[in-house]
Amino acid sequence: MLLVCSCNSNDRLTPTKPLSPGDELISSNGLFALGFFSLQSSAANTYLGIWYHNISERTYVWVANRDNPITSSLPGKLVVSNTSDLVLSDSDGRVLWATKTKTNNVTTAGSGGRGAVAVLLDTGNFVLRSRNGTEIWQSYDQPTDTFLPGFKLWVNYKTHVAARIVAWKGPDDPSTGEFVLSGDTSTGLQILTWRGSSLYWRVGVWSGATAASFTKS
Repeated sequence: MLLVCSCNSNDRLTPTKPLSPGDELISSNGLFALGFFSLQSSAANTYLGIWYHNISERTYVWVANRDNPITSSLPGKLVVSNTSDLVLSDSDGRVLWATKTKTNNVTTAGSGGRGAVAVLLDTGNFVLRSRNGTEIWQSYDQPTDTFLPGFKLWVNYKTHVAARIVAWKGPDDPSTGEFVLSGDTSTGLQILTWRGSSLYWRVGVWSGATAASFTKS
């Protein structure tokens, strides 16, 4: 695995301080780090992610651009834009990943986009806050394949959208895999695992004791 030396250790990103390869954000308790990384089997691809800090065997818990890696030989960067968004782009200016910080279809830029700050919390959650301190985006709302303390697998009953935990495609490939875990959008009472379009596993409706039922793929 290719490890990147940290040249800039802090827990927050501001509009005047973009994050580039070689820089890291470190949570204030020192448990988590956010930065750019490549994997041994695909060194040509670069990703932005969060991992456990100061552990010899890198364990990644979140990847922003898992299906859209930086592939150019020149570095990319992560910035806080003047519209209160996090934007990841490559050296050619192509946007590979970005947040969309809108509330009730009205952009939050009016609440102080130029003063927005992104912070890597002690829980491993990466949050974006407007100038007045309002939380306008968090990585917990866009998980990759890992549960972290405080994360909730919820279902929005109005939109019928569930948070999804999606496996890596392979040990050295963080792109979207075939296994997906989510809440049951029809009832909100079960946890389901899908393999592609086939139901693979589910936890039975809770009745005071642990219960699970299985289906073959």
